[in-house]
Amino acid sequence: MVIYEVATKGFTSPAGPESGTFKSLMDKMEYLEELGINAIWLTGHSSSDPDHFYGIWTQYACIEPDKLDPSLGTEQDFIAMIEEAHRRGIRIILDTIEHGVMNYSPLIEEHPDWFKGGSWGMTDYDWKGDHPDLEEWWINIWTKAVLEWDVDGFRCDMGLHRPDLWAEIRRRCAAAGKPITILGESGNETVSDACQRDIMLYSIRKGKLDQHAVLNDLTSVGELFHKEFNGYQASFQCEVFYKDGTNAIDKTQGGELGISYIGLGEDVIGKWEYEPDNLADWSWLIKGLDTDRPYENLRITYPKRNWSWQLVGGGWKVAIEETTDGVKVSGGNPTKAAKLRIIAPSCHDCGWDGFPLDKNPYTVQGSRHVFGYGSLFAPAIPLFMSGEEFNTDYQPLPKHTPGLFGKGESGTGRWLYGSWIQWDQLQDKQRSDMLTDVKRMLAIRRDHQDLIHAVSVGNTELKMNRVPFSTAEDIPVPYVLTNGKRALLIAGNPLDRDVIVNLELSLEILGFSAKTKALRVVELWPLEQSSKRLRSKKLSKYKCTIPADGTLSGGLHVVRFEAD
Repeated sequence: MVIYEVATKGFTSPAGPESGTFKSLMDKMEYLEELGINAIWLTGHSSSDPDHFYGIWTQYACIEPDKLDPSLGTEQDFIAMIEEAHRRGIRIILDTIEHGVMNYSPLIEEHPDWFKGGSWGMTDYDWKGDHPDLEEWWINIWTKAVLEWDVDGFRCDMGLHRPDLWAEIRRRCAAAGKPITILGESGNETVSDACQRDIMLYSIRKGKLDQHAVLNDLTSVGELFHKEFNGYQASFQCEVFYKDGTNAIDKTQGGELGISYIGLGEDVIGKWEYEPDNLADWSWLIKGLDTDRPYENLRITYPKRNWSWQLVGGGWKVAIEETTDGVKVSGGNPTKAAKLRIIAPSCHDCGWDGFPLDKNPYTVQGSRHVFGYGSLFAPAIPLFMSGEEFNTDYQPLPKHTPGLFGKGESGTGRWLYGSWIQWDQLQDKQRSDMLTDVKRMLAIRRDHQDLIHAVSVGNTELKMNRVPFSTAEDIPVPYVLTNGKRALLIAGNPLDRDVIVNLELSLEILGFSAKTKALRVVELWPLEQSSKRLRSKKLSKYKCTIPADGTLSGGLHVVRFEAD
């Protein structure tokens, strides 16, 4: 599966900004089929407020989840769009807003007992109350979407608030002969197939994470193959912000604080909220913190995975306990339940409130290395925002503000949901070259589905091996994907110049029998070439040139090997 996120109103503009509809999306299906994606995460279908978030219409300001928004088209338009997607081998995944509805939603007046409290400037469902009628209503909404509208699955915003209800939705759909895919935004529950925020190559407020392990040594990301990961394997950093305006950092960053992971602890705090969540917490001990000085925030990070825990602000919450040895900090376990892995170069949350207004919130920005090495060729499900495939210039919708609830100057926001895609940019050669290359990457992925796919739990057929190498430049570690019958070598180059690399390949790294005398070798990138025969004993002296990134056929070296 390759997931392509679409914000319906800004994706196309048949009548000016924010005029995208089900029909105009349907008209783009031929383009999407040629691109090579096979699933659309549709973030725009239900009745929603036109300006609650960032001054624009968004799916997340839901009014009534069981009704289509009339500004997007009719039910007939919606069904026709889904039929056209299916005709072209593309699945449709709908966004569901799990927490609640707008404060003026008629549902609140009709069913006041269904609601309790609020968040995001909206009124929340009372999921913890005993409301069988609310539960059956929720199940029926999404079961109907599958059985009557023929959608293929759901992405559950802010995670599955009631996994048991989604299990029942899945059961009813399967019983009717229509299995579905469920993506949770977060993912410690066991019902969803994958977690949308699983492995993100970006920070929503800072942009691309250049030091992310996926972009530097994909073989070190053991969770792609469901290898156990715990805090003892990570190198954490910490920072304390005192109320007098000063701060202190840990010794690895040149400061005086010491931080050590001390293992799983008792459940004292949730992952996103402060209430316990029935899961064991990760725990750290911080030494050197001046507890006699009031502090307003304490932050722990693991940069290689973009994980962060802190007292206030974004990320996972922490609980603090002063001990005789130092300050004990507890935070939510970041590891996901055993699921298919997703690697996301981008999603609609890139460019969140606080993102620099002079920066582009798209992540890939023309890098074949990021798209290929770190996502499209990785053993995971790729997920990216529309526009990445041709390196579109980011242009915000005219009403889009930089503040979450409408603060700031209209037309200056950076939230990627508010991207107003300018399709005429494809007339520019650099952008059309990028589109050509992304189509090639997706074609290679499609032609090598036995080697490039998300790995299910217990699947031991596919393996990923690190390739020893030498070069004068600082480039990511090359890797091999192998099933013992075929193998793919993927090497990346994020630099703006060609790089010559010596690779120490072997039959073991390629997954072939030690008795193999020769191999059939096909270079797939930079340019696909005819098959050549290579004697096995020459593997250790394999040499290649990886072209400069950001250019046509650049950023990568991809080769297929088969026993001769």
